[in-house]
Amino acid sequence: MAELLYGRTTENKSFYDFVIESNESGGIAVRGASIKSKQLELDADSLEVGKAMRAHLEISNSNSKDWKLCAAHGLSQKDFGDAQHAETFGRLILARQVADREQAEANYVAQQDADVKRTFITKESIFISVLYTSPRKKDGERQWMVSAFPINLPPPVKWEFRTERSLVGYDEEGGALYEWYGLSGSQFKYFPKLASRLHGTGLFTLPKPAVETLRAKSSKMFEG
Repeated sequence: MAELLYGRTTENKSFYDFVIESNESGGIAVRGASIKSKQLELDADSLEVGKAMRAHLEISNSNSKDWKLCAAHGLSQKDFGDAQHAETFGRLILARQVADREQAEANYVAQQDADVKRTFITKESIFISVLYTSPRKKDGERQWMVSAFPINLPPPVKWEFRTERSLVGYDEEGGALYEWYGLSGSQFKYFPKLASRLHGTGLFTLPKPAVETLRAKSSKMFEG
């Protein structure tokens, strides 16, 4: 995808999977993209009817970072297991995602040529969600859907413990916008509504590549 959009992949493990640079206003503007994929059952009817349908993006799963931050603010795993301090837990973990993004942006700029001014355009950076179905029995093909969402994570209306394993941030409609599994790998997940995406496709399939036997390939290579 980076090559398709004339971008460049980021080194090491970064918040962004690739960035795109362009010359603007006497410097270089940098826009980043973070790609998240998820297998999900999709069908045209649910997409038409259900503008409430959501993408599934796992933003992070950094157990040590999360609990180090929580401990610094006086929160423990016992507090989580006892369903205490939901709002404080949620605020801290969401803020950590933002801090990780900002640090990734600063690191990228610092690693480039210091003689050229580079500026990250955060408001134009995005998450790219790639949803796909399980293979169809009749032909093995999958259906795909690609969506773009703003990189800035919106604040939820409230945080509540749904179970002893998950803390949930709810949006204004009462839907789960975020989930944090603090005692199960520390997965932090984001569920934006498809209706809020910046751009996106409908369902599509990719043509399967033709399969040739070794004999057929050899004949083409050495014919004549």
